[in-house]
Amino acid sequence: DDEFDDESSGADEGGDGSEGGDEYVTKGEFVETDGKKKECTSHEACYDQREPQAWCRLDENQSWTDKGCFCDDKLHSCVIERKNSGKLEYSYCAPQESWQCS
Repeated sequence: DDEFDDESSGADEGGDGSEGGDEYVTKGEFVETDGKKKECTSHEACYDQREPQAWCRLDENQSWTDKGCFCDDKLHSCVIERKNSGKLEYSYCAPQESWQCS
């Protein structure tokens, strides 16, 4: 089966990531926030995570993707994505425990 995997691996540019195994690999630019790196092997590991507190109030030119916190298949870390003036960004998620939006 592995022989056929190579065809899609060069398809980083373009496409919306809605098909193939690339859906949970962020293409965004990393942004340092109060989020903490949490290693994961499945999305379940990220269910107790939220967006970083620094991102809890979005500006009008920012929006969430539809994924929430998820386990990035390449980074093996819980991350969250947002669009900032049309550009994709990602950061580590923050633990839900003691989380506050100030």
